[in-house]
Amino acid sequence: MDDDDVALNRRVVSGDRRAFATLVERHEARLRSFLARVAGAEDADDLAQETFLRAWRNASAFRGAGSYRGWLFTIGWRVFIDSTRRARIDRALRTAESDRLGDAHLPAGGDAQIDTARLLAALDPLDRACVILCHGQGWSHREAAMILKMPLGSLKTRLARATRRCEAMLNAPPGSPIND
Repeated sequence: MDDDDVALNRRVVSGDRRAFATLVERHEARLRSFLARVAGAEDADDLAQETFLRAWRNASAFRGAGSYRGWLFTIGWRVFIDSTRRARIDRALRTAESDRLGDAHLPAGGDAQIDTARLLAALDPLDRACVILCHGQGWSHREAAMILKMPLGSLKTRLARATRRCEAMLNAPPGSPIND
């Protein structure tokens, strides 16, 4: 399938929309699943759309050295990082404005049930991506490190730490704080 993806991308470079539609159809479900787990289901569609838009615009940047899917996931990860950076800036601006106006912040409420989404949400975004790629989607450590553009040893360290943290959260009594 990877050779086929390379051939399809060559056609995309020349402007073939049908070839790109085939690539989108082939990789969309796994990419959306990854993005939903990393960013949350409510943002996954927008992030996936932006990922595919960037893949279309930058099709000539794919050289075929790795898998097309890996290249696409790398773009998706960058789109996610860019969106979290923008969200942090927006939050800081809203907080500054709220403080300036004297608005009170409401305490967060919610259900204390621990499930996969909560475990993942409690992790740093990069740790969460490591867990999702390796444990959730079956990428090898080497492939995940390439997607996230980080050294293999760093990925393994982050993955082990995130796994320990998830295990600690699962084994902790309800209501107890979990600290690393």
